[in-house]
Amino acid sequence: MEWRRSRDGSTHSVAIVGLGNVGTHVVPLVGRLSDVARVTLVDHDAYEETNVVSQDITRTAVGRPKAIVQAERLQRINAALTVEPLVEPVELVPLAYFRDAVVITGLDSRRSRAAVNRIVWRLRVPWIDTGVHADGLLARVSVYLPGPEHPCLECAWTDEDYALLEQTYACVGDGAPVGATNAPAALGALAASLAALELQKLLAGQWEQVAAGRQVLINAAWHRHFVTTYRRNPECRFDHSRWAVSSLAVDPHACALGELCALAGVGPSDLGLEGQVFVRQLTCPACGAVRSCGWRLSGRLTTSSACDACGRRTLAAAPDISEWLRADDLAPAVRDRRLVDFGFRPGDVVTLRYGGEEQHVQLGEPRAARRGRRVGSHCKEVSDGPYC
Repeated sequence: MEWRRSRDGSTHSVAIVGLGNVGTHVVPLVGRLSDVARVTLVDHDAYEETNVVSQDITRTAVGRPKAIVQAERLQRINAALTVEPLVEPVELVPLAYFRDAVVITGLDSRRSRAAVNRIVWRLRVPWIDTGVHADGLLARVSVYLPGPEHPCLECAWTDEDYALLEQTYACVGDGAPVGATNAPAALGALAASLAALELQKLLAGQWEQVAAGRQVLINAAWHRHFVTTYRRNPECRFDHSRWAVSSLAVDPHACALGELCALAGVGPSDLGLEGQVFVRQLTCPACGAVRSCGWRLSGRLTTSSACDACGRRTLAAAPDISEWLRADDLAPAVRDRRLVDFGFRPGDVVTLRYGGEEQHVQLGEPRAARRGRRVGSHCKEVSDGPYC
């Protein structure tokens, strides 16, 4: 197994993505593990009134960001923990937050789970995925260990799964209102307990007992359990590529695009951030108004997507979208722009493409990690995430 316990070999990092029905129960279980030193919490949403009956929260959490609420909770359980709350979609989080971590997810969409699948494979880290379904009282845990010939999430996907990438599931049962989270809290606690036990075995190096490449499903209604073993699918749409990531002590706020290539030891290179595209300008399909973005990552645009003239949502046309900043197409003045001007953040793992080869480089450390900050009670969101 290629995963390392931590960079200093003694403590462990855990990233919990999705802080709903399962995630709220996972948090305290992880916080009570003595050999976990750092926990990253990722969720872009805030708690609602309907969450109180189905999740492990109190009414004081309603209206507050989920990641902040759970970070404060973790610190009350274990004040020695370093906690990183990120109030944003997992697709936008710099990969540095997941390096050397065990990732635990409780997500309600295929698209987000596909994003995590990509992240863990690129970084070669273990992933414990969970899910619940109110109908039948089903609780599930699946474990993925990226490695040669090991199956990934998408190895079991069909064309229908890909067609439903945008669909979300709110753990609803029959008769529940659309969008309601209706799985009982006890079911989320059951899935969370399964995940925490798999985590303990991973941290202890008990590889033979870990449910690697398997799904464990408990039918609590009829007191049954089922274990499904997955196999590597040679026709899987995902490439299963595992990256060798090097780190550069650069700050995107100070380093120019051209300087990055020089520091990485390559000539002018195409630059990309997997999972995102660059946008040059936005066009209003209603009135035709155009707004320039200057080639910026689409997920990190600093301007509103609403048209200034008519208020409609603006879109990027095909000629204004690119997966790469292509060196041959960039003027010298553009190469002199700072990385942050393109939307890059500390901790991003960028891909440099030069002479037919690719190099994967981490841009320094996330700012919160550099400071060794611990979350407090007065957090706010800034460009790199919520800091105190």
